[in-house]
Amino acid sequence: MKKLFAISLLFLAACSEQTTMETVTETTIDDRLNIELERLGFKDGMPELPPVFGPYEPSVVVDKEIYITASAAYTPEGTWITGTITNDTPAEHMLYAAELTVIQALNRIRLAIGGDLNNLGGLHNVVVMTTAPDDYPHVEMVAEATSAMIIRILGPELGKHERSILRSVSLPVNMTHETEIRAYTK
Repeated sequence: MKKLFAISLLFLAACSEQTTMETVTETTIDDRLNIELERLGFKDGMPELPPVFGPYEPSVVVDKEIYITASAAYTPEGTWITGTITNDTPAEHMLYAAELTVIQALNRIRLAIGGDLNNLGGLHNVVVMTTAPDDYPHVEMVAEATSAMIIRILGPELGKHERSILRSVSLPVNMTHETEIRAYTK
């Protein structure tokens, strides 16, 4: 069962990366973002950001550095994806949660830099956090889906980044997956 799960997860990750470099260079960030938003179920474009869970800011810009709070998987229906990932969690569910966190993170960055991702200079690093038991072998696949989507939207130059992967027994408010990005403006 674990082998079948790993194979299906690899297949889904590969399918999600079918954007070619030619396609990326011929379209704008906004075009690519809108394609991903529609694919994920956001029919009205970029969703409104849900409030943060405490007495802190969703983003801070210092000089040209952009710091955002970790962004969790918020669905088009306005609900959070919560709970621990296990070997029984469908691969589609995990990858969907990972991609939703990218939308939230890019939305936080967009709002921090005046509402336009074209003001983004680039990324420093991406931190991918997933709740999973110690013996869960596929955390890196969730991180791969996160990185792949960032690059599909921002393009290979603007979207390139260093990445850290954290597996946790829990995340705040029982979130399944969170993505945190440190970036900079032009």
